[in-house]
Amino acid sequence: MYSLIRKFLFLFDAETVHVFSLNMLSFFSAAGLLKIFLKKRVNSPRTVMGIEFPNAVGLAAGLDKNAVHIDALSECGFGFIEVGTVTPVAQPGNDRPRLFRLPHDRAIINRMGFNNDGVETLVENVKHSRRSCVLGINIGKNKDTPLERAVDDYLLCMKQVYEFSDYITINISSPNTPGLRDLQHGEGLSRLLLALKQEQTRLNDIHKRYVPLVVKIAPDLDNDEIND
Repeated sequence: MYSLIRKFLFLFDAETVHVFSLNMLSFFSAAGLLKIFLKKRVNSPRTVMGIEFPNAVGLAAGLDKNAVHIDALSECGFGFIEVGTVTPVAQPGNDRPRLFRLPHDRAIINRMGFNNDGVETLVENVKHSRRSCVLGINIGKNKDTPLERAVDDYLLCMKQVYEFSDYITINISSPNTPGLRDLQHGEGLSRLLLALKQEQTRLNDIHKRYVPLVVKIAPDLDNDEIND
């Protein structure tokens, strides 16, 4: 059955299938069908950053950029769900095609470019979800924002999502946003983290809840670069 479905889906480009699959998942969830097929849950709690995760296998950001499908994804048994990456204002991302299959490697090349509907839309979607999962929100800067003003983008997003997140991911790893990886080093990184920690303290006082921050870095940094 899977091989037949796979052959059919591979008749269409990867991004079209991605959107279609998420929409179908939400449809089955709304119809009450996911609960029938996905009864088994992995219960292996882990406590990290003061958060109790039901298990250690979560869904990374990028699948549900605008937090449209939280309810359906929550029924799939993930230990956490991370939505985004979201930016202060909506942006289209890179031109299509921008998602490429590598069938022999069972892999995909992602060149999406932070396409999203903006942080206000994401927050509204989160508000209207049932939120039955540990929820992380991944934030980034707009492509057109100069690097010297990137801190402002992260602060704006952080302020908007803080109340609705269990943790917040600071995305400075994407190769698809020009110059973004420069924030992984030196003064740019220090200035960004200092500003975010100060804002975290302020928001903690306002909302009376501590929301951990995590930093997403590039997977190809070596140990010396990470230590720096």
